[in-house]
Amino acid sequence: MGNKFFYVIVGLIIVGFVAAFFLIRDYQSNPDNLSESGYYPYTDIAAEDLNGPTVDLLDNENYHFNQTLEEVVETVQNETDGVFVYHWSPVCQFCLNATPNLIEAKDQVDANLVQLNLLEYQMAPQVFMIASTPTLVYYENGQEVERLEGDPGNSEVFAEFMQAMIDGETFVTEENVEESTDIEDATDEENEEVEEDTENEDE
Repeated sequence: MGNKFFYVIVGLIIVGFVAAFFLIRDYQSNPDNLSESGYYPYTDIAAEDLNGPTVDLLDNENYHFNQTLEEVVETVQNETDGVFVYHWSPVCQFCLNATPNLIEAKDQVDANLVQLNLLEYQMAPQVFMIASTPTLVYYENGQEVERLEGDPGNSEVFAEFMQAMIDGETFVTEENVEESTDIEDATDEENEEVEEDTENEDE
């Protein structure tokens, strides 16, 4: 009798763990549960496959202009009035520094802006010929007009660049923008951060 009771208890514990596992997995696989805002633009990526640094920024409104790689390609090809594409990565410190200034400039000049997360879409640098992040590129009628590479350190340069593009002028500045992360150099660092996040989740 005692042994049967023991096995029943063990069985219930196992069933409980299995049920908890599936509940947690289902919860994590629901994009709506990754952030308080429910913002999830990466519709072609399963929630459980999204990298940790990206998840950490889902509630940050400065990054609420993201599109999938396919959507950005379509936007560039179909937007006849011009569009700015901000190529960035959540593991690029220069990007994290630059983004608030970029959004301030966007609001100031009322620019049409979309963001492309290169950590999630690692084919994007080849598609758009991006060598470093952050890079802001202006496209018109499906063609690149001009780009601004690196973090200028303020919103004024972003605003001047955007306004010049909107007005059809050439952008000239004596403030050389140098603070950027080389795509090739960053790949190993990004992979290391992602691996660390994965190990932490496993623990």
